[in-house]
Amino acid sequence: MVNIQKVSNQILNDSLYNTLLFEIKEKLFAHEITPLMIEDILKKEPSLLSEYKEINRQSELSSIQIKELVVKAGDTPQAAQRKREINENVQILKNLENFEGDSKNSAYPIWIGSIGVMVVFMAHNIIALFSDLYTTHESAVYISFCIVLWLTYFGYIKVKNNHDAQHKVFAATYTKTKTMIEEGLQNVDFTYQEIYAK
Repeated sequence: MVNIQKVSNQILNDSLYNTLLFEIKEKLFAHEITPLMIEDILKKEPSLLSEYKEINRQSELSSIQIKELVVKAGDTPQAAQRKREINENVQILKNLENFEGDSKNSAYPIWIGSIGVMVVFMAHNIIALFSDLYTTHESAVYISFCIVLWLTYFGYIKVKNNHDAQHKVFAATYTKTKTMIEEGLQNVDFTYQEIYAK
């Protein structure tokens, strides 16, 4: 839920998005480009918009560019309810923004696997340097290493399942909110300027 006009201006004017700007310039075969040209290519190539969102995620910036809607006295009950629901959903989306992508391309296996291997490595060094457990209780030592690795794998599965569950909530809320915004704009419950942050 990005304001495509805001995105195009940020890409053109904010140095944070320089790599993306260079990529767009290469695709357009142009050195001088305008925000409108960027808008057009972002609409044609969603991967560039995904790249923009990834830059924001890594920089801890939100790509949910929806303003809080003000419920006015003259709003119909349906419009007021829609505005309240959109506001609630936008907050949910901001809270779950890190789960926008699924867990398939995440670094969870590397992070959690590194922890498990590091624990085994440190335990091995401590046991080898400060005890004679390798000679007296060799089987117990190796079994404990296996238990650590099993707990590491179990932890990975738990984190992955949590991510996938949160991703489903994000995706469902995103779809529902996008539909509600489109309906609200069609019914003139609010304007584009009222909903999208500049």
